[in-house]
Amino acid sequence: MRITDTRPNVLTLTATRAELAALAAGARMALDLMRRDPDAPPMARAALERVLEDYGAAIGRITRGAA
Repeated sequence: MRITDTRPNVLTLTATRAELAALAAGARMALDLMRRDPDAPPMARAALERVLEDYGAAIGRITRGAA
């Protein structure tokens, strides 16, 4: 995996499919725990939900494009 600083507040990630899948799986696990924790910060949970929704949409576009 490689992460580069593209511009202020923007990073570019180069990862294998397996690496990206592992990151997404970890994020899903974290979100599941956050949903069960009444003390979890709502803004963090909402941000993670958005990231995972965007990830799912992007993977869907890639999958449809490959078919």
